[in-house]
Amino acid sequence: MPEEKPLHDADTGNKIKKLTLPDGFRVGIVNLDNILKEVAELNLTDAQAIKAELLRKVKRGNYVPSGAENEYSTALFQEYQKKFSNPGAVKDGDKPEEHKHTAG
Repeated sequence: MPEEKPLHDADTGNKIKKLTLPDGFRVGIVNLDNILKEVAELNLTDAQAIKAELLRKVKRGNYVPSGAENEYSTALFQEYQKKFSNPGAVKDGDKPEEHKHTAG
């Protein structure tokens, strides 16, 4: 499938990119690339924290139906991983490592 060219929001000058939700429905997200970059710069390591921050930032400039927040955050996290993850990066459902110290 050919890569779609980003649309342009004439009012704000922000690019609109398509995001595919888990059910296959596609939605346009204003400023998606910048949002992904902003969250990456926070250096968060917990998948749930990343998903929450992505959703929070997207909701500032985009309508997200309250019943679809989980789908949006899942799709946003997948886009985030495609763009910024590397081998060994945080995966959905992962929790930060627990370190146990032994006396000695």
